[in-house]
Amino acid sequence: MAYFWISPFRAGPAACRCVHATILSQPMSIGCPIPVSVRIGSLLVAAFLLGCQEPERDRQQEHHAEDPYSANVVLEPLMPMETGPVYHVIAGYDPKWAELVREGVERARDYWGSYGPTHVWIAGTDEGATLDEITVQAWLDEYCTWRTEGTDIPFEFCLEHAREMFIDVVERGEPEAYLSESRETELRMAELVFINVQKWYFPEDVIPDPVLRGIHEYTHVFQLSVGPMPTWMMEGGAVFAESWLPAIDGQRDVKFNMERILERAKRMGDPNLTIADMESIETAPPHVAEHHMDLAYDSGAWATAFMVHRSPTRSVSDLRDRFYPLVAEIGWEAALPRYLDMRDTQEFYDAFNAFMELSAQQQVGMLDELKP
Repeated sequence: MAYFWISPFRAGPAACRCVHATILSQPMSIGCPIPVSVRIGSLLVAAFLLGCQEPERDRQQEHHAEDPYSANVVLEPLMPMETGPVYHVIAGYDPKWAELVREGVERARDYWGSYGPTHVWIAGTDEGATLDEITVQAWLDEYCTWRTEGTDIPFEFCLEHAREMFIDVVERGEPEAYLSESRETELRMAELVFINVQKWYFPEDVIPDPVLRGIHEYTHVFQLSVGPMPTWMMEGGAVFAESWLPAIDGQRDVKFNMERILERAKRMGDPNLTIADMESIETAPPHVAEHHMDLAYDSGAWATAFMVHRSPTRSVSDLRDRFYPLVAEIGWEAALPRYLDMRDTQEFYDAFNAFMELSAQQQVGMLDELKP
């Protein structure tokens, strides 16, 4: 009997990301260059719990969890929903943080559309506060009642997993943001998890980071309604949304974040790697996986902008309204060249690689030509 908790992609571009796997209590690293608290992949299969730990095991122990975002995995898409996400906030956490997360999620939902079923779980403690056991138990009971309904997952098994997933992270004071999804329920469901987001808040930010986290993670909900696509397109599309949605709202120039992302992409340690090497994080060899952030998030965001610029309309909303439905219809490998009037995906990769050789001034200037 198998129980799945799938959490393949987590957090926005401000955090380092890696993939880890844990079998029982044995942590194993998957292509992560430095220890981080933000997890990208976790798979719970009966007695196996794959989560994120610090990379302290050698590479012979690696195990790649099946990634539901992968272009190689075919799952039923999330469904259009008339109602929005259901929000859950742990007792005692300042409502300010939940409101910032909600602002980002709802802004992205307004742009991408409403899909699900989606539940948003927001937990944390403010400075100097602690969780009492009554609050902890109420939270775990609420989560596991929802999470096990209509499944064969034992309630006590869920409680153990949820304590590690939420409470342990809260008490360590670590911030996390990610989307996970379940397969074992009758309807495929998405859950967005945000923990200790106050750690990412800085008063001087024009747009609070928890808002951007909400935009990023809900963009993944929309993408899961489309179907399989490569890792760089998934994460790059979500990072680009963090820059684009505030820009069309007049809150911040799209160049503000994209310039920083470009700088990171250009500093990548291995110049021989490209986004073509990051089509599937779970099958990427170690020397590729260690550049996951640079390739999927940073270069992927610019590849998304480049896609829009090379399209006939140069319109981001056209990407939403025409390209993504085409992906759902014929798959991303056929949709990409058709949308851009190219021979195949390799022609796109070659064109994007050539673009990345241009000067930063030319690259950033391209953003001025994108249309809503």
